[in-house]
Amino acid sequence: MNRPPHGSADNLSADPVQTRERPCSFESIPPTSAPLRLCGFSPGYGSSVAMVAGVVLAGFAVEFARGGGALTPPSWPYNAVFLGLFAGWIGLLSGLPGRLTAWLGSVPFALATMLMLGILGGIGGTVPQDAGLVPSWAQRLGFHHVFTGMPFAVALLLFLTNLGMAACRKVGQLGPKAWFFSLNHIGIWIAVASAMFGAGDVIRARMILVEGQAEAMVVDAKGRQGYLPFGLFLQRFYVEHYGDESGRPGVAKRFAADVTILPKDRQFADVTVEVNKPLRRDGWTLYLTNYELSETGQTDQCLIEAVRDPWLPGVYAGIYLMLAAAVAMLFKCPFAVPTAAGREGEL
Repeated sequence: MNRPPHGSADNLSADPVQTRERPCSFESIPPTSAPLRLCGFSPGYGSSVAMVAGVVLAGFAVEFARGGGALTPPSWPYNAVFLGLFAGWIGLLSGLPGRLTAWLGSVPFALATMLMLGILGGIGGTVPQDAGLVPSWAQRLGFHHVFTGMPFAVALLLFLTNLGMAACRKVGQLGPKAWFFSLNHIGIWIAVASAMFGAGDVIRARMILVEGQAEAMVVDAKGRQGYLPFGLFLQRFYVEHYGDESGRPGVAKRFAADVTILPKDRQFADVTVEVNKPLRRDGWTLYLTNYELSETGQTDQCLIEAVRDPWLPGVYAGIYLMLAAAVAMLFKCPFAVPTAAGREGEL
C-alpha cells in the first residue's frame, strides 16, 4: 500500500496536531485570510515604529518652527472638554469596522508608541531640562523641556489612542479574561489621561514662614501672588544636627516646623511639618523644602512648597483599577499553554 507523500492533503488530515488551529490571545488583526495592508504595505512592528516615529518627528518639526517654546496646557474647563471629546472620538472610532482601526488597537502599534515614549524619556533624563545648559539647536527642538513639548504630547496621544482602542474592542466580548483585560487598560488610560489633561490645573507655589508670624500668601514661579484658603502660623522651627567628635553640630539630619493652621472656620489645629511628611489640607499639599538663616544666624525661617493638583485622585483611581484588574487576571484567569500532546494546559 502506497503512503501519501509528505505534505499532501491526506497526510495532513490524518495528523490532528497539524490541523489544529492555535488560539490567539490578542486580536491584533481583523479575522481575514488576507494580510492586513494599509497604503500598500503590511503594518507590522517595523512599519508601526516607522509611522509612529514619523509622527513624532513631525512634532519635532513643529517644535523647531515654534522656536522651542513649551506648550501651555489648557486648564479647567477646557481640558475637561478636550478630554471628553478625545474619549468620545476613541469610542466612536473603535466601533467602526476596518483595518485601520484594527491596527490602531494592535500590539505592534502599542509597542511602537511605548518605544517612542521611552526614547523621549531617555532624552529628558539625559539632557538638562534647563534652557541655559543646552545649545541653541537643542533649545529649538525643545530638548530642554521634553515632557512639556509637542513630540511628547503627540506620543502620549497615540499611546492613549491605542489603549482606548484595545480596551473598547474587548469590552463587548464575554468572559472574565476580556473584562479584566479591559479594566486593566482602562485603568492605565485614566491614570495617564488624568496626568496629561490635568497638567494645566496644577499649581506650584512657595511661601516663606517666619517664626512668630502668620502667612497665607504664596508666589508661583512666574512671580504671581495668590492666597491659600487657610493661613499658617509658625510657632517654632528647629534643626537637628549630627554631632562630630568635638561635640560641635555637624550636618543637619532633620528639620521640622511646628505650625498652627488658621482656617476660616477658626477651628485651629497644631501640626508638625517636616521633610517627607507633608501637610495636606483643603486640596493643597504643603512640603517643607528648605530653611533660611536670619541676620543673626538663627534658623527661624523656612520655605514651604504648596502644590494643588485637582486631577491627582483620577491618577490614583486609574492606578488602583489597573492593579486590581491585574491581580484578578492573575488569580481568576490562568494562562493557557500548549502541552506536548498538542492540547492546551493551564499554568
